[in-house]
Amino acid sequence: MEWTPSERRFFRSLKTPDHIQEQVNNLIYNPTDHASSPRWVMITGEGHCLEGGLLAAAALEFHGHKPLMVDLVAEDDDHHVLCVYKTSSGWGSLSKSNTTLLAGRRPFYKSVHELVMSYFDFYFNMKGKLSLYSYSDPINLNRFNHWNWRTTDQDLMEMGMSFNDLTHYELIDQTKLKSLKPVPNKLVSACFLGADQSGLYKA
Repeated sequence: MEWTPSERRFFRSLKTPDHIQEQVNNLIYNPTDHASSPRWVMITGEGHCLEGGLLAAAALEFHGHKPLMVDLVAEDDDHHVLCVYKTSSGWGSLSKSNTTLLAGRRPFYKSVHELVMSYFDFYFNMKGKLSLYSYSDPINLNRFNHWNWRTTDQDLMEMGMSFNDLTHYELIDQTKLKSLKPVPNKLVSACFLGADQSGLYKA
């Protein structure tokens, strides 16, 4: 696999994780169930969480990081993926979300578990019910190179769905999760401010 000269220039312009996150934030949210490769996301300027995560992983890989993702599993809500990376200061994440509260985190977390827990209080459905309950180990996307995930013209949604089959770790028992009080309405409103309504999970 080789990036084109214009793609390489694009990645070179994303000099830091902050630059990558800004680029991911600027993607027009894609509300469909189709997942395009980073090559096509660069062309269209559109992406949902998986597509934004793959673009972020490709950009980090270009700058010497491993292409890693963590799969987040939620109850009565959309699942989510994070592109994660580790620096001398700790673990950080890059993320495309249809909400305002599930974007990336700066690399100051001592472990992946601690990083994931930073999302717990901000991960809820449109009814305000907290929903995040498990997560995977970092997934090295090189194990999916047979999908040609960086540049393929094919739909990558099946690849993303296969993350569900990997080992996940429980953050909270689902019965306990359901018993938690909903978050305040003001926080719900702030979370979904500007969201593409057609791409939101209808709880």
